[in-house]
Amino acid sequence: MRIDRDLREEDLTPLLLAFYAALEGDPLLAPYFAPLDMREHIPRISDFWSTLLFGTRRYSGNAFAPHQRLEGLTAEHFSRWVATLEHTVDQRYRGPISHRMKEIAHRIAYAMQLRLGISPFAPYRATGS
Repeated sequence: MRIDRDLREEDLTPLLLAFYAALEGDPLLAPYFAPLDMREHIPRISDFWSTLLFGTRRYSGNAFAPHQRLEGLTAEHFSRWVATLEHTVDQRYRGPISHRMKEIAHRIAYAMQLRLGISPFAPYRATGS
């Protein structure tokens, strides 16, 4: 489902639904999402991304806290999460905001791995955009 334009705020919910649907089919990541009703969580996740990408300030909370309670996370989990997000975005959108979402995903994955005591799957390098 390629949309030949950049990501917009109103695209976040459908994009995230597609992303989490892909994760549900991933044998490595699916067990972490199986107990959750993602349709219930998508509005909060959408607010999170809206705040980061569009400066809406709709999200408040601690995005790290839920991940602290997850057992068995490895760098491979974060690598797969980032790769799936990038693929989902690339299949639908292109442009500076789409690119920024992927960069932020890398930054989030890197920071979470460090905070969880996991050696990151790749060094974080800011690209300057």
